[in-house]
Amino acid sequence: MANLADIIKDEVVKMTSAFTEPQELLLEISPSLQESSWQESQIYATPSSRWRAYMNQICLQAFLNWVKTEYVPEASVWYSSFGIPAFWEFVNGTAILLKERRVVLIPSEAIDDRELEVPQEWVDIPSWAADYYLAVQVKPDGEWVRIWSYTTHQDLKSLAHYDPVDRTYCLDARHLTKDLNAFWMTYQFCEAEEMKAAIAPLPELSTAQVEYVQQLLSNSSVTFLRLAVPFTTWGVVLENEQWRQWLYQQQQRYLRRAAPTQFSQVQVNLSRWLEEIYDASWQTIETFFEPNSSSLAFNFRSSSGLNAAAIKRVKLIDLGMEIKAEKVILLVALTPEANQQVSIRVQLHPAYNEPYLPGNIKLVLLSNQGEIIQQVQARIQDNYVQLKLFDGQVGECFSIQVALNNYQITENFMI
Repeated sequence: MANLADIIKDEVVKMTSAFTEPQELLLEISPSLQESSWQESQIYATPSSRWRAYMNQICLQAFLNWVKTEYVPEASVWYSSFGIPAFWEFVNGTAILLKERRVVLIPSEAIDDRELEVPQEWVDIPSWAADYYLAVQVKPDGEWVRIWSYTTHQDLKSLAHYDPVDRTYCLDARHLTKDLNAFWMTYQFCEAEEMKAAIAPLPELSTAQVEYVQQLLSNSSVTFLRLAVPFTTWGVVLENEQWRQWLYQQQQRYLRRAAPTQFSQVQVNLSRWLEEIYDASWQTIETFFEPNSSSLAFNFRSSSGLNAAAIKRVKLIDLGMEIKAEKVILLVALTPEANQQVSIRVQLHPAYNEPYLPGNIKLVLLSNQGEIIQQVQARIQDNYVQLKLFDGQVGECFSIQVALNNYQITENFMI
């Protein structure tokens, strides 16, 4: 006996096919979104992961803006934005919450509509699995994205061909619903109906297994990390946020060693912050500090002279070591002034609720030519340090360097 979702799909398809072609969704991508998405993608470690991040970023923003306006104002990204870099470093796909339903967008540059390929992570990791999967075609120059069909988790598990070589579920076009009217009808009228198939739980890994996997995946000679270990092991690693972030940081370290010049070219456009457009790796203060925290990140207005109008973002800085105490949080705040000027404050805070910064850590302001303009060094038991307030004009460039012992990392900015 057919379920309600299947009946609705059949009836909508009949009504639509009698008058028009099946309904698709074509979303234009503005030049500003293309540019900001491309800038944000440069934090990834390889050309393929940077392009994957770019495609997913424009799909995410275009679809989220559209669906909030047209259907679900409460729609949101399923995972926190802090986790986005780690997801897109390894796996194609973007998850969005439409109230109680989870939808995964699967972007592709393929020009034909023969099948939908869904990475196994989005199907067989229990906490990642979605109710619906939307097939998205991305125009190569990024001017538009086309959402042309959808399927459910149940259909993927029962009808798709599983390819063990690249670990994807491939669903032939004849099993896809190429009418988004049916999707919205099903979404609205089948809220209580189960769209997910049963998923086997992932195993627990022993400490020895985790250490072995970390050693294996930290080897820079491994080209495709998601295929380097059995899926049951890989799924456990990717599902765990701490391990996923560790893996992402490993990729970043490899990038710095293999292509330090390329890495140093990445620039953060602060003018975009004034338009509320932020790079994916720069988060709100609340991402790292609880609102009721006693951290100076929440009482800095009185201690550092920043006013309520300042735009503030923070970034987790990995100092190349494996312990939490050697990760710090870089805070950059800017206040718009007259004549295209901005006032900029830079602070450094301990991460993971550590009480103090690492001793002797340095925070340095560099000119566009790499000359030291000012610097400050943490003493023993300093809970934060900051540079003197400085001004800049639109179009100017500068760098902020964080250095500890023989390790340093530089963040480049353009106002």
